[in-house]
Amino acid sequence: MKNSVKRTTAAILATMMIGTGMYAPIADHYNLFSQTSITAEAASVGKVTGLKSNTLSNSEIKLKWSKVKGASGYTVYMRKNGKYNKVADTKSTTYTVKKLPNATRENFKVRAYKKVNGKKVYGSYSSNWNTATNPQPCKGLKVSSVNSDSIKLSWTKIGCTNYRVFQYISGEWKEIGKTTGTSYTIKKLTPQTEYQFKIRACKKDDKKKSNNHYGKYSKVVAATTRSGKITQADIDAMKAELTAYSREKAEYIKEHYTEFWKYSIDYNTVEEYFSMVENKSTPENSSYSGVYTITFEDKNIDDVTKIFKEQIDYEYKQDSDVYFVVYVETCPNGHRTNPNPCWAVYFLY
Repeated sequence: MKNSVKRTTAAILATMMIGTGMYAPIADHYNLFSQTSITAEAASVGKVTGLKSNTLSNSEIKLKWSKVKGASGYTVYMRKNGKYNKVADTKSTTYTVKKLPNATRENFKVRAYKKVNGKKVYGSYSSNWNTATNPQPCKGLKVSSVNSDSIKLSWTKIGCTNYRVFQYISGEWKEIGKTTGTSYTIKKLTPQTEYQFKIRACKKDDKKKSNNHYGKYSKVVAATTRSGKITQADIDAMKAELTAYSREKAEYIKEHYTEFWKYSIDYNTVEEYFSMVENKSTPENSSYSGVYTITFEDKNIDDVTKIFKEQIDYEYKQDSDVYFVVYVETCPNGHRTNPNPCWAVYFLY
């Protein structure tokens, strides 16, 4: 009863003193000003400004911002699934977010806080900050084709916005192009000249911004352009490529001749069979679907090879149960279908 009267009296006294602007101590740990005090403290916590970042790698982003006067610390947030989720608390004005996916855009906010009666009282959120992690280093860069005036590069796909192509020119690396694909053809090159290239992936912060983040450079590849005329070495490489292509297309042979291998004295595997047919077949002892010629003046062996691959596709479509042998002979004095110095190409069967 006495305590009840005491608390009531203290409350009345406090109310009277509040009206006069005087401070009144509250008996028995009653703090009538606690909520008012917290609200006042919250209002005094400044808004974080100057939020920026530095992308450290393909998995780390370092955030930094301006110091808020009187702040006990800061809370970092990152957006995920449309919401800003807490990442960490820090007393510093920098924080490194780690273990992020490579080549991804991320969005951050930070707000300052004070501790009042053991509780965090927050100020307003900072403006949001968009940035991105770096892509992975590019891998698998190779020279996929070479002509007298062009070199085609190709590489393995990774996550990024685009790829930047660099060429070593006059003692320094210069960016010469970009692409969203996994190949790039450098044109207007000089015949019989060596060139060096490398690439790296690029990730943009945002479609409306020009800020870019780059992965590490790939290995360097080199290639020498052709002489401008088809050589015997070009023909030999073409024949090997077409032969491998024809073997790949000979599905009927692979499927139906297996049971005869163990009874044959000439071959035991399909590879031996292919080699035997290729070594024994000539235009004189075999049939052929046609004869095609390549002159010494032709400049693009890759285009010729592509056309012949299409012809092989057609041959197997017409006659699937045979093996087509790519036979090439030099005809320096011309051929009955082409009077110029040339190579005659047959598809024997």
